[in-house]
Amino acid sequence: MIASLLASGNITLPILLLTFLEAAGLYALHRRGRGIGPAAFLPSLLAGDFLLLAWLADAHQWDWRWIAVFLLGALMSHLTDMARRLIVSRRSAAG
Repeated sequence: MIASLLASGNITLPILLLTFLEAAGLYALHRRGRGIGPAAFLPSLLAGDFLLLAWLADAHQWDWRWIAVFLLGALMSHLTDMARRLIVSRRSAAG
């Protein structure tokens, strides 16, 4: 069963649901004054989700352009996350 979920790419669907629930939970904590803000977790979470979507698109033999779009989304999310971390790191080192 696990092997068929992996081969079909359908394992990505429950994982995407879990990451959506994770984001909703983190946002709810942030709204209550606890936890980290969306700017801190969304880029990293989205990078992973875009990679999962690229896997799903490949497993279901979608047009290659969809895979390219999802990989580009993962790259942009990753670069956003790295830039944010660099800025935070420089601010804390200067402060």
